[in-house]
Amino acid sequence: MALSQKLIFSFALAASMLFAQGPMGLMRLNVTALDAGGAPVDDLKLADLQVSDQGKPEKIVFFRQNAGATSAASLAPHEFSNRTGAVPHSTVILFDLLNQNQTDRLDAWHKLGRSLQQLESGDSLYLYLLTLEGNLVPIHEIGSKAGDDKTWTQTVEKTLDKAMKAASHARPVQMNDQEMVVKKTYVGLETLANQLVPFPGRRDIVWITNTMPNVWNTKTPCNGDWVDCALYVAHLGVTLAADNVAVNPLSYTSSPDPAITRDLEQIGLLTGGSSYFGDEIRSVLKELDRDAAHSYSLFYDPSADNWDSKFHKVRVTTERKGLKLRVKQRYYALPDKRPDQAKQQPVLAAAFQAPSDDPGIALRATVTPGADAKTVQVQFRVDPSDLFLREEGDAYSGAVTWLIADRGATGPVGDPMLTGLPIHLTREQYTAAMKEGIPISQAHPITDAVQKLRVIVLDQASNIAGSLTIPLKP
Repeated sequence: MALSQKLIFSFALAASMLFAQGPMGLMRLNVTALDAGGAPVDDLKLADLQVSDQGKPEKIVFFRQNAGATSAASLAPHEFSNRTGAVPHSTVILFDLLNQNQTDRLDAWHKLGRSLQQLESGDSLYLYLLTLEGNLVPIHEIGSKAGDDKTWTQTVEKTLDKAMKAASHARPVQMNDQEMVVKKTYVGLETLANQLVPFPGRRDIVWITNTMPNVWNTKTPCNGDWVDCALYVAHLGVTLAADNVAVNPLSYTSSPDPAITRDLEQIGLLTGGSSYFGDEIRSVLKELDRDAAHSYSLFYDPSADNWDSKFHKVRVTTERKGLKLRVKQRYYALPDKRPDQAKQQPVLAAAFQAPSDDPGIALRATVTPGADAKTVQVQFRVDPSDLFLREEGDAYSGAVTWLIADRGATGPVGDPMLTGLPIHLTREQYTAAMKEGIPISQAHPITDAVQKLRVIVLDQASNIAGSLTIPLKP
C-alpha cells in the first residue's frame, strides 16, 4: 500500500516543526561478530571495536545491539511489546540468468529448486529471475498476496521449472553489449532493494551469479580496481546503503576464476554482505538468519570534508582474541545535503507501511480508556539503550519523533499524529529509564472505525525507528 500524497505531505510538514534535528553525516555500519567456533557473539562491547576511515581513526559515538528479546512473561497485563517474537529478517533470492553461462544456469537451477523445496518455511523469503533480456521475473513476489504464503517453497521446483523453460532461449543480440548488461543487472539489484525497504529488520539479497559485471569509465583516469573505476557502481553502492540492504553473491560456477571470485567478494564487502561459492542455498539462508538475529550497529561522525564523493575504505578491528567480524569495508562518501526532516520522512513512511512491527527501537505500550468514549490514553515506554543520547556532563540528551496512526480492518484510517519530543535525563533518571524505559503518554482521539493503533518512534540522531501495533479490543 503506497502512502497518499496528502499523508507524505503531513509527514514532511510535521517533521519540519519538530523540536530538534540530529547531527549531519553520521556513518552507520552493521556488524556481526563470530567466535573462534563460528558461533555468534552476544556480548560485544563498544570498547572491543576500533574504526578507521581511509586510514584515519574515528571515534565510535554510538553502539547498540540491533534487536534483543523481551519475555512475554515480563509484560504487565494488557501491555504489548515489539520484541516478543523472532527478529525480523527478509531475503530475496535473485537467480541471475544474464550473467551465467548455459551450463552453470542449468546446474544452479536444479540445485536451487531442490534445496528450496526442503525448507521448513518460505516466510519472508522471495525469489526472482533476472532473465536474458535483463528483466526481473517474480517466482515468489515481494508485496503480493502470495507473499504471505509461507508454504510456497513446497512446490517451488515445479514453479521454477516452468519459469526457467519459458526463460531459456537464445541470448538477445542487444544483450551482447556489456554496458547494457551492467545497467540491467544493477537496476535489477536496486529495484529489489527498494522493494525491501518497508520490511523491518535486516534485509538481504542472495544473488546467484557467476560474475560481477562492470564497464570501465574510459573518460576518467583511474589507479584503483573496478569498484573505484567502473561506471554506475557508486550509484549502486549509495542506493543499497540508503535501503540498508546487503548483497550476498552465491556462485555455482564450474570454472572458478580467481579474478571473478575476487570481484564477487568485493560486492559483498561494499554492501555488508558475505560471498559464497558452491554453498547450498539452505545453508546460506540459515547463516544469514543467524547473523540477522545477532547483529550490532555502530556509528561514527566523520568530519565534513569526509564526504568527498569518492569511495572510502573503512576498517573495523578488534583486539579481543578469537573474534571474526563481518562488516562493510567500503562505501561511497556521497554528501547528503537534505535537511534532517527529509531524511526522517522515508524512515517514518517505511515503518508506517510495514506489514509488521519493527523492533529497531524496543517499545512497550498500553492503551486505557480516556476522558470520554472518543478518546484513549496511549502510554508507551522507550528503551533508552536503543537511542543515541549524548552524555553532557551529568545528563543525557537527545530527541525522538513519535507517531500514532489509526488502523482499521483494511489498513490506516485518516492521517497520523506526529510529534517531536526532546529528551533530557539526569544521571538518576537515565539509570531508572534503563530499567523501566522512558515513559511517554498521550491522549488520542478515536472513532468507531479504529481497531488498532500503531506507535512509531524514530531516534532523530541515528534515524532508526521502532514500531508497535496495539489492539484496542481483546
